Amino acid sequence: MSLGENINRLRTAKNMSQGDLAEAMEVSRQSISKWETDGAVPELDKLVRLSELFGVTLDELVAGKAGQKEEGPRTVVVERRRVEGRKLAALVLLGMAFLTVLVCTAGRVFWLGVLLGTPFFICGLICLLVERRPGLWCAWALFLMVDGFLRYGTGLSWVQVRFTFLWKPSWNYTRLAIAWCQLLCAMTLLVGTVLKLGRAGTMEWTKKNRTLFAAGCVLFLLLSLPLGTWLFQAGGLPVSGLVTFMGWFQDGLRLALLAALGTMLVRGRKR
Repeated sequence: MSLGENINRLRTAKNMSQGDLAEAMEVSRQSISKWETDGAVPELDKLVRLSELFGVTLDELVAGKAGQKEEGPRTVVVERRRVEGRKLAALVLLGMAFLTVLVCTAGRVFWLGVLLGTPFFICGLICLLVERRPGLWCAWALFLMVDGFLRYGTGLSWVQVRFTFLWKPSWNYTRLAIAWCQLLCAMTLLVGTVLKLGRAGTMEWTKKNRTLFAAGCVLFLLLSLPLGTWLFQAGGLPVSGLVTFMGWFQDGLRLALLAALGTMLVRGRKR
């Protein structure tokens, strides 16, 4: 069995697409295709990373020894069960969304049904369409939806914790406590995401990756500015719900950038 056939077999056993493997190896999908068709041979460092990713030795990767064949079927069974569980969860969540809308429509509160059913629907779509770590992305989706609802419905936001030492009794300390709970949830999700994605591979601090990291830091600083309020005031427009939306969008992007930058640091340190 050739090296390309071994890579294809091990990738299939891991239930990974060529795009997934390309992302883990930080190469293009065309490179993976060439490797699997024996049109090109991976460099030595790529072979080492492939062996670490597939959990085999270099000899097993290159020569395809029988020791790995015993592990392959069990891996396929485990991955197949994961896929079946993910699809079952998607069907249950989508069914809950439909049932919620149906019950509320029967009670003549259709829009309430849409509001309550949206989290089930979005999480169902994530479980149906996202193959890797759907639970993590569902948690992020729920957090962002709750955060957006609190901002529009009550004016609460986790960024209000910066006013903790300026808070007055007339502002209601319950609101401050809720803001701190939101912040703790955001930090828990952020740390969990960084650790989960950081363990998925390693990264070399090439010139391209250093440039991306620096650009991400600059973009994070820009997103920390109140761009939405400045934009509306500079244009003579009234500060409205659109500013609330832009604030929610900016904060979401900042969390995403922090997760990406943290993942780069963890992967670079592992390397």
